[in-house]
Amino acid sequence: MSLLHLDELSPTSGDGPSGVPELAAAVREGRLSAATVAERLLATPGDAVPVGAGLVVDPAPLRAAAAALDRRTDRFALPLAGVPVVVEDGISVAGRGDEIVRRLRAAGALVAGRARTAEHEVGLDATPGGRATATVVASGVVPLGIGVDGDGTLRCAAAAHGIAALKPGRRVLPLPDAAERRWCGLAEPTLLAGRAEDLTAVSRAFARHRRAARAVVGAAAHHPRRHRPRSGRGARLPLAASLRTGRTRLAGPDSASAVHAAIRLLQDAGLGLVAADPPYRAVLVVHSAAAVRPGSPAGPRTRPDPAERRAARSLVRRGRRVRRLGGLRPATPASWRQRMVAWLDDAGAEAGLLPAPPGASGAGSTGVAAWNLAGLPSLVAPVHRPGEHGCVQLVGRPGSERRLLATAALLAGE
Repeated sequence: MSLLHLDELSPTSGDGPSGVPELAAAVREGRLSAATVAERLLATPGDAVPVGAGLVVDPAPLRAAAAALDRRTDRFALPLAGVPVVVEDGISVAGRGDEIVRRLRAAGALVAGRARTAEHEVGLDATPGGRATATVVASGVVPLGIGVDGDGTLRCAAAAHGIAALKPGRRVLPLPDAAERRWCGLAEPTLLAGRAEDLTAVSRAFARHRRAARAVVGAAAHHPRRHRPRSGRGARLPLAASLRTGRTRLAGPDSASAVHAAIRLLQDAGLGLVAADPPYRAVLVVHSAAAVRPGSPAGPRTRPDPAERRAARSLVRRGRRVRRLGGLRPATPASWRQRMVAWLDDAGAEAGLLPAPPGASGAGSTGVAAWNLAGLPSLVAPVHRPGEHGCVQLVGRPGSERRLLATAALLAGE
């Protein structure tokens, strides 16, 4: 039986990331071996990943994991069989690794390498958002990435590259051991892929894990509802659309254009939309106190964009100010959660359609960081527009990750 090549499975004919469902199906059915996936990844030319993206691949563990996967008798049942995933610095892959890595491996995914990401939006090559994970996934070399999103930096980086990023609701996926301490409970593991369909496949794989399923069901069951509109069986409630990225700030021209394009696509698909601005106010997000360091010993030292440097310094100052005041009050996240859910209730909407400001300028902005503070699902989704790319942010109630992904598929024309 002849084996397929990765580019034969790519839905974008080699110009984008290989589709996660197609790749996993080929490995499960024996049309493609995990060893072949690993070897083709190791044979990727060096210029396929942008300079400074920080992708580090250790060949020996990758080959060993691929060989072990090919020997597994239950390979036909693994939802992510043979799918390479790049893991961001801060998530342990050594030994058994952090819980999120163990779940990926249990689903059949191959840890392809690590993405070295600089602090506070200043990347090794001054890429938008400074998150190497988004850069690697956008290059198409690895179809799936996972990192930790503390204030929207990872989602804003995904928006800058035109790829999808899902930050689930609070505690749906387990945090790495160090993230809870570093981000004071405001961070969540975030999945990145080229298409919403890829994230749907990963979400289904995690839902098979009993603890992940209980987290989604439990969050929805304990969700405080004020006067959530009732709908008939099968009815779809409208989406609340807004162009605001803060209490007084509107989206930039590119982000606003993506929202308008998304509105047209959703209306064509038969979904209703209502205009409703979220009740934003100033958000002080907790950050680590580390200084901004452009470049690192692992890569070339470059001169970042001055705007990114100013944005990073501003975030550090805000985080220090919060810590001097004693950090966030324990009731603050719950208060924001109720505030944002009440907004959806008042609008009679199931989810929100909001701008996704790209790059370092959007990271930490109220319209992105508020959803970390509230602990509600947030999905950055590409919007199909011929000749250009753009992303929007879809936000929803606890347990609405799959609904958001289904809406994102409409935006991508899938």
